[in-house]
Amino acid sequence: MSTRFGRWLFASILLLRGKSTYERVRLIRSAFLIALVMIPLVLALIFMDGMMRGITDKYILLQDGHFQVYAREEIDGDLGDIDPTIVSADYVVSGYGIVYSKDATSEVRIKGVDASYFNDRRRGQLTFTDEPFGSETGRLASVILGKVVAERLGVEVGERVAFMVVPDSSAMVVRPVLAVVSSLFSSGYHELDSSLVYMDRTSALRYFPKDKNAYTEVLVQSEASDRLDGIASNVISQSHLDAEYATWDEFNTTVYQNFITSRQVILLVFIMILVVAGVYVASIAQELVQDSMQSIALYKTLGARTGQIGRAFFAAVMVVTVSGMAIGVAIGLLVGSQLGFVMEWLGESGIAGLQYYLLDFPVVVSWSDIIFICFTMLVISSFTVFLSLGRIRRISPLELLQQD
Repeated sequence: MSTRFGRWLFASILLLRGKSTYERVRLIRSAFLIALVMIPLVLALIFMDGMMRGITDKYILLQDGHFQVYAREEIDGDLGDIDPTIVSADYVVSGYGIVYSKDATSEVRIKGVDASYFNDRRRGQLTFTDEPFGSETGRLASVILGKVVAERLGVEVGERVAFMVVPDSSAMVVRPVLAVVSSLFSSGYHELDSSLVYMDRTSALRYFPKDKNAYTEVLVQSEASDRLDGIASNVISQSHLDAEYATWDEFNTTVYQNFITSRQVILLVFIMILVVAGVYVASIAQELVQDSMQSIALYKTLGARTGQIGRAFFAAVMVVTVSGMAIGVAIGLLVGSQLGFVMEWLGESGIAGLQYYLLDFPVVVSWSDIIFICFTMLVISSFTVFLSLGRIRRISPLELLQQD
């Protein structure tokens, strides 16, 4: 009998039997407002995860690789035979310098590569004005500048630029270099486009000694990115190398830690927003109890227990909460799936303040984060609703004597 009463009371509260149209609309409005809280949270999660994934991919593919093996000579053989998840292994040389034209200067990282370095995955992250290293430059070094650097220097393809490079930080010997701009690139990320310069590897090896600046840069498949240490150790052992290695998060510690810190701060802000949303959910329970005070008093007079009544109200409020959350998450995912088109439009808008952000990033749905947000919302709401429903204990059967 008590179970049947509990189900009946739950249905009566949720369906608002015998209640006015205003009270029915109010419950629907409450679910809608909960959905409005969830929509921006889901969109923010998609934006945050997509941008961080996009920036990480830019650094890995264009600047550092998944891991670097510090063998100063080129590794013999196809590393894909050692581990099939290895996509490419490129012998590169890297250093720093200052590039200048007659009008301006810019500090850059100079990366010596050959044309094969720009494989399909890297070309997917870049747009070139001309084929990389496709033109002869004689004895002069051939360089590919980022469009941001080129605009800062005021140079175009075919023009000459000069470098001051420091090949050995211990010796601090500055060497002048004259180079020809063979192409310009754009990655869509201002930070890389303003600091990275590609030089043909043969020329770079003349200015940066390979015993200090050369290494093999390795890319792996995305699904293997969580076992980089094992792959790198396997490459070194099977290639019989006496060399060390480092993964991308180790030589980009600052960037990696900034990502982690930013993510933690954003999730903390989300939790604070959910606390406010939980207080609102508690107000829904308070309103339902306030509107049903005489009904509750009648149920107690007829022998219903406070626990039965409380559970029915609790279940009804949580159904409204879960419904609102589900609607909000669904709309957020639907709108988030089109976020790429919105970012592309913003990128083409030419708004100056957006140039420092990566707008060309994949839409990433982190289900673990969405589940975490939903679970946190349910926990906070359950706690606040439980506190609000404590008022049911204080409702006396004497409430029946009160007039509406």
